[in-house]
Amino acid sequence: MSHQSPAIRGAGSRSFAGRTLRVTTATMAAVAMSVSVTPAAPAQSPGPSWPDPGSLVPSVAPGSLYGAPSLSIAGSTLLGAPIPLTAMLGSLAAVGSTEFDRPGGSSGAAATPVAERDLTINASTVRDIKPLWPESTAADDRRAEVWTVTSEAMQREVRVEVYRAPAGVDAPNMYFLDGVGSESPSGWSGGMGWGDPELRNRQVNVIAPTGAPSSMWADWAEDDPILGPNKWETFLTEELPGLLEVGLDGVAEPLPHNGAWGVLGVSMGAAPALHLANSSELFGGAAGVSGAYSTTDELGYQYARLTVAARDGDVTNMWGPRGSRLWQEHDTVADPSGLAGKSVYLSAATGLVGSAELGRFGSNEMVLVDGHILEKGSYESTRALEAALASVPGVDLKMNYIPTGIHNWPVFVPQMLPGTDHILAGLAPATLNGKQTSGAVGERAAGSSGSGDSAGGSLGSSGSSGLTGSLGSSGS
Repeated sequence: MSHQSPAIRGAGSRSFAGRTLRVTTATMAAVAMSVSVTPAAPAQSPGPSWPDPGSLVPSVAPGSLYGAPSLSIAGSTLLGAPIPLTAMLGSLAAVGSTEFDRPGGSSGAAATPVAERDLTINASTVRDIKPLWPESTAADDRRAEVWTVTSEAMQREVRVEVYRAPAGVDAPNMYFLDGVGSESPSGWSGGMGWGDPELRNRQVNVIAPTGAPSSMWADWAEDDPILGPNKWETFLTEELPGLLEVGLDGVAEPLPHNGAWGVLGVSMGAAPALHLANSSELFGGAAGVSGAYSTTDELGYQYARLTVAARDGDVTNMWGPRGSRLWQEHDTVADPSGLAGKSVYLSAATGLVGSAELGRFGSNEMVLVDGHILEKGSYESTRALEAALASVPGVDLKMNYIPTGIHNWPVFVPQMLPGTDHILAGLAPATLNGKQTSGAVGERAAGSSGSGDSAGGSLGSSGSSGLTGSLGSSGS
């Protein structure tokens, strides 16, 4: 039975209406709006069938916002003319509020915690490694795995998707940081990267953690009653790298790694990707697609606050009160000096709705307006980071400003290949290791020659955990 790619959930959704044009909140500021996928015909069967960005269509029916007559958005945005309220989240006077309404609320229903601490977890371990698509016979798909690991820092279990480089090389590692839903399967498995045959052939190990909705992929000051314990910076820089080096004895080998690291993020994941590269010597390159990179200016603060609120989290549990030291430390625009000598790729669309967007999304005002607002904000923040990087020595910066396009998967997906390639161009290249297999799960059982002994699957330190999410992926 062939594996079908899950529905991809795309650009974040927020709507505005009312007497003061106040932003009301369908989903949130750094979020990705739901879209459905019409899969293309699979190249091999059985195996996943991958979406074409052009096949993405809104999952909600076209119509007016909240049942009220619309502003004829399609007419006012024809051929790239800006729709109202282009000042975005940072221009609070335009919406008559110092704070935006909380998005993604539960409407009075009790929200289910994403994760809770398991006090029996006191070390980083690899608990299990399985094929991501066990029924697929495609050779490439056998390189895609699901690692279940634990984190001492978060005392929770995390599902991590691992996409091994082609056999025969020790390759750079690259994190993929998903959007606000951080769901399972990840955006990478849902078509963002692994669906591109060119990306599958790149000599790179891609690692996509899951189960971090609305977390900003950050270390939080306090556990949140809804979003649980979040220590993702610790997990990504201190816990997971060591686990990838040991694999699981008798099941799967360590990743064939040459020691170089990069990180790529979309929407919610974009700012953390740049922050990680800016704050840690582990990473030699980073790419951000449609992100907001300041945490202290009005635009960046609202993006971060609404990202957390999208899943009913409390932003003060993340970095404390606004303006605190932790908020300042995560502002890459204010101090990008840690990116000196590194490769940086940034992309954003203008948010203008043109004929292509109208053809794809029709008169769906919710998708058009929300996508315009989110992407316009990303565009302005990306320009601010570009300006800040002008004073940083040795940055290999590549920019891609897209003339029209809204905050949605059709804007994100085409940036995966150039973003990955620019990161790889700045890292140590893959080296031949003389092995005939990638070391993936099941290769030994099939009688393939493996790569040496595995160290076991446990470090005596921390690991991380997430929750296996619902099908589909988000890109906020």
